[in-house]
Amino acid sequence: MDSFPDTNNLPKLNHEDRENLNRPITKMEIESVIKTDTLPTKKSPGLDSFTAEFYQTFKELTLVLLKLFKIIQREGLLPSSFYEASITLIPKPEKDTTEKENYRPVSLRNTDTKILNKILVNRIKQPIRNIIHLDQARFIPGMQGWFNIPKSINVIYNTNKLNNKNHIDYLNRYKHFINYNTFSLMKILSKLCIEGPFLNTIKIIYDKPTASILFNGEKLEAFPLRSGARQGCPLLPLIFNIVLEVLTRAIRQEKEIKGIQIGKEEVKLSLSTDDMILYIGDPKDSTERLLELKEEFGKVAGYRINTQKSTAFLNTDNAMAEKELLRPIPFTRAIKKNQMPWNKFKPRISEISMMRITKH
Repeated sequence: MDSFPDTNNLPKLNHEDRENLNRPITKMEIESVIKTDTLPTKKSPGLDSFTAEFYQTFKELTLVLLKLFKIIQREGLLPSSFYEASITLIPKPEKDTTEKENYRPVSLRNTDTKILNKILVNRIKQPIRNIIHLDQARFIPGMQGWFNIPKSINVIYNTNKLNNKNHIDYLNRYKHFINYNTFSLMKILSKLCIEGPFLNTIKIIYDKPTASILFNGEKLEAFPLRSGARQGCPLLPLIFNIVLEVLTRAIRQEKEIKGIQIGKEEVKLSLSTDDMILYIGDPKDSTERLLELKEEFGKVAGYRINTQKSTAFLNTDNAMAEKELLRPIPFTRAIKKNQMPWNKFKPRISEISMMRITKH
């Protein structure tokens, strides 16, 4: 399904945004990242042992980083240390430390790598507003996770007034970019007119990352990360949102997937990075096409749904109809309606208007 991104009239960055993304990195950008709260302090360093406080104290290192970043932009190559991460295992509180599942892995990266990634984040976070739909409420400037709550309340309130009840699918992604490959990621980003040195820098960051485990104070042999994305990468949420927009845009445009009509708006989605709520008005006919789209997209981006953590809430009073409608839906059935105080939800019109969806 290599043509999937070609079929949905994807939004594209304008010339001004592309020029801004691809301009040379400046000393001011480096100083801004080092000085501000975007570079967390009091954090464990990577293998080079240089903390954020180290760079904040020795300001002359800014010129060293500037020279390095310009070489990276010009030649498209990263120092080997930029690919590396160290994984240390933190035991979970009050758990049996002889069992491997009772440890939480924490990835440690060098601070100079974080500085470069945060510069890229600062550049893309404003243009991304022209690409990502307002359904996505996380990691987008001006948006917050709670913005989707009034929308969900209004959907429930409006469907309760209908004779033909609707249902909500709540989908939780199994993992960010499961089995994604750099080629597919670059292809999707290029379709959005993300190109030039900026795209090349993202490519080399995700091209051949490695990790090594720190065990009993010793560093074990490094191994390649062949799938998924590196833990703690500040670029990851933004890249994930951009790539996921390919799927969500296809869902919005797909006429066979019926949403919930509220006034003049057809509401289909609420997103909070890797959590998705779908509002489906015709589950019997819409679910099959919905799952087909997700399967097609998965072949491009390595996307997969964790069906065990996904739930389907069917808002109906007919037990026979509920059983029939849930049959093709491969998700866990949610709590019954009569166990939930939906009758107490009486949202104001202003609550849905503040979340008004705009079409790209």
